[in-house]
Amino acid sequence: MEASSVTENSSTGNDHEQEPVLNHGGTESNPETNREEEELDGEQVRRVLQVSAATGKFWHNWDKLKSMLSFQLKLVLSEYPEAKMTVEQQNASLGETYLELVTRLNEELHSFIEGPPFTLQRLCEILLDARSIYPKLLKLALALEKRCCLYAHPTQDYDSPPERH
Repeated sequence: MEASSVTENSSTGNDHEQEPVLNHGGTESNPETNREEEELDGEQVRRVLQVSAATGKFWHNWDKLKSMLSFQLKLVLSEYPEAKMTVEQQNASLGETYLELVTRLNEELHSFIEGPPFTLQRLCEILLDARSIYPKLLKLALALEKRCCLYAHPTQDYDSPPERH
C-alpha cells in the first residue's frame, strides 16, 4: 500500500483522556493492522513516537504501536522525490522500485511479532526527523533496514507512563 493511500483523520481531542496501556510484549499479530493504519491520526502518531524517541519505552499494545510506526514509515518515505519518479528512475536510483522498497521495509517492521526491535528509540527518532538526518532516500532505507533487522526488544517492566504536559 502506498503512503498516499493512507488517510489521516482529524484528531478528536479525546486521545489525552485515555490512560496509556503498558505493554509487556508477547501480543499476537492483528490481522486488521492495515485497517488500523488507515484510521490513525498523524498528530497522534507523532506524539506517541516522540515519547518513544525520548524514552525508548512504549505504553501501547505492540500491534498498535507497530501500526503507528508503519503509518509514519509510509508517510516519511512518500516525502522523498523518488516516490514520484518513474519506475525506471527508481530502479536506477534505489536498485528497486519505490513500492518494492516500501513493501520490504514495512514487512521487516511487521516481522516483529512479540515486540519492537531493541532499536525502537532510534527508529522513532529517525522516523520523526528523517529528511534532516537522511536527505537521500537510499541512505534512509539503509538506516531503517539496519534498525529493523535486529532482534526484538526484551520484555521490560515499566513503572508508569511519562507524565503528560
